[in-house]
Amino acid sequence: MAINFLNSVDLNQNQLIKAAVESQPNDAAAGTGVDGQLYYDTTSDKVKVWTGSAWESISGDLTALTEGTYINIDNPSGPIPTINHDLTTRTNTTSTQSPAYGADVVIIDSITTNTTGHVTGVNTKTVTLPADTNETYTLPVTAGTVSPGAPTSGKISLTAGGTGSGVKSTVEFVGTTGRIDITSVNQNNGSITIDLTDDVTIVDDLTVGGELTVSGTGQSSFGGQVTIPQTPVADTDAASKKFVLDQVAGLGSFQGAYDASTDPGSPALTGASNIAFGQGDFYAVTVAGTITFSDTPTGDATLEVGDFIFANSDITASSNPASTDFTLILADQNIAGSGATDGATPKGVAGFDSASFDVSATGWVQLNSQRNPYGAKQSLNNTAPSSRAEAGGVTTFTLNLAAASLFGTSALAENVKVEVTDGSSPYQTVFAEVTRSGSASMAIAFTGSVANDAYQVLLSHV
Repeated sequence: MAINFLNSVDLNQNQLIKAAVESQPNDAAAGTGVDGQLYYDTTSDKVKVWTGSAWESISGDLTALTEGTYINIDNPSGPIPTINHDLTTRTNTTSTQSPAYGADVVIIDSITTNTTGHVTGVNTKTVTLPADTNETYTLPVTAGTVSPGAPTSGKISLTAGGTGSGVKSTVEFVGTTGRIDITSVNQNNGSITIDLTDDVTIVDDLTVGGELTVSGTGQSSFGGQVTIPQTPVADTDAASKKFVLDQVAGLGSFQGAYDASTDPGSPALTGASNIAFGQGDFYAVTVAGTITFSDTPTGDATLEVGDFIFANSDITASSNPASTDFTLILADQNIAGSGATDGATPKGVAGFDSASFDVSATGWVQLNSQRNPYGAKQSLNNTAPSSRAEAGGVTTFTLNLAAASLFGTSALAENVKVEVTDGSSPYQTVFAEVTRSGSASMAIAFTGSVANDAYQVLLSHV
């Protein structure tokens, strides 16, 4: 559905970007237009303009196209020419070659083209491969040191062969006692095996990038200490002694319910016959009452259900503790207040005005739907506070915003926003010319003759 503009639109010489004119299959579908009206004929693919009595094409036609080099044209005089590139024929040949040392190989060195991209010449080049200069060696393996208690070793003797002249030399791989073992097998193309000894001695530090797995039935022992991070990070990290002590230091546990209805309560946390409990141990108040301490009356406290009692230190039995031996957490509910900032405003229990808010049984607060008390709806007709006048091809409706049915005697047109819609379903928003006086008068103008109640306005006073 299109948006209706019911008066001229002045773009003030601004660009109309990515706009398209109306598309119709033919003149009959486009109907009768007004002078200068445009539409796009989708059948002839032309833009047409209404000249007062008929639709005329404003698109020009080609008279002819001229063929060029390597270009041919079907139907060059139109209406739909087809431009083709001349066909290019080429004969390809293939060849194979297995050059030996010192032989020649012919390759393409350069290709010449003309200004239209066609190949006009190919230059070939002959490349001569170098002569054979390979050097070959045999690698016989001989046994190295095998005496008891000495590091084992293996040897490789390099002997030149082929067409070159080489120098015979020997490379010996030497193991390390208690760490690296070398095993060699004699004969040409033999093997040398490098492995750890059965019992390995690590002279200095050992860094393991992955996991360290120890198997066997014996017990592993460490001459020094095993150092682990002071603070573990992963769930599987070992915990240091310091970390464990820091975590449990001063940490108590929940001891159960406390009945404060009969002083010193149950269980007896205060008085001459108090029970013993450790630092950090705490109780939850399940029955309200008063608790007294040895430093009464300054230490007395009134407890409510939900309050907590924590021990500041270890308390021995029958020690008649004072209020300073405890920390009381009073879980009472405060009344919410108001303030200039979030930090300066007390938080707590609050009530909500039912005229503006709705609160569910679970405490979910929602703002009620609010009707704008400064809004109004007015049909455009010739009945007060609206009046109608038609002149010069324009229909103008004038509203008296100071009417009691709208905004009253203090209303000013400059303070009223307006939206124009159809007077019936689907109440589509349309666009007309809206002007405001310096008083309470507002004018809505439409091009052409517009009937009463065809449109209405939604007004908002700001």
